[in-house]
Amino acid sequence: MEILIVSKTHMSSAACVGGLVLSNNRYVRLLNIGNYNQPTDTEFEVGDVYDINFIDRTTLHPPHIEDVIITSKTFLRKIIDMPALLRQKSVIDWNGHINNLFGEILSWTNSGTGYIPFNGQMPVKSVGFWIADKDLIKVSFDNNKVRYRYPNGANYRNISYVGYQNSIEIIPAGTILRVSLSRIFPSENSGITTPRGYYLQLSGWYSEVDKTTTQKVELPPEITKWL
Repeated sequence: MEILIVSKTHMSSAACVGGLVLSNNRYVRLLNIGNYNQPTDTEFEVGDVYDINFIDRTTLHPPHIEDVIITSKTFLRKIIDMPALLRQKSVIDWNGHINNLFGEILSWTNSGTGYIPFNGQMPVKSVGFWIADKDLIKVSFDNNKVRYRYPNGANYRNISYVGYQNSIEIIPAGTILRVSLSRIFPSENSGITTPRGYYLQLSGWYSEVDKTTTQKVELPPEITKWL
């Protein structure tokens, strides 16, 4: 199946890679045999299209229902204008306020971090595309962690950034964003007092292509149909 790579995020000593099956808009999370995530130096890049054969993971742990196991892969092409393709495919899951994400069932910590409580109501998926109605503002911390703050008055709304692309100071309203839920955190008996659950993450965003400065290149029809 032709799969578009739509996200690549840091996971301690691995990379979590998300894809979109172009024939049916299915969201997949690409694991290797043995249920392993991709290595940190994975060749997968956002915008790549691969022909990937896969099998569904035998055991799924909601809300992470997207896990599949790669059995073979072949690089096909690169998508230049990601926002145009995503809009063409009609895969935008949420618009507007950050509270709308994941079925409006997110809880929020005192510091404004969104999460789905462990053993609480689960959303129907753990990933999706969001167009925010406000600019997201970068907030940096001493431990080199980056969050983006959604303006919400005194009730903070923050989202941890875990993607590979370089962070920017402001992500403009109207940008297509890729969001996801972490695996369960903290681990059982860890001693960490943070509420246990699946935490809201920003995987990345898709910048608009400046078509006035992009050099025109003639491509065959089988490629241009996805641009």
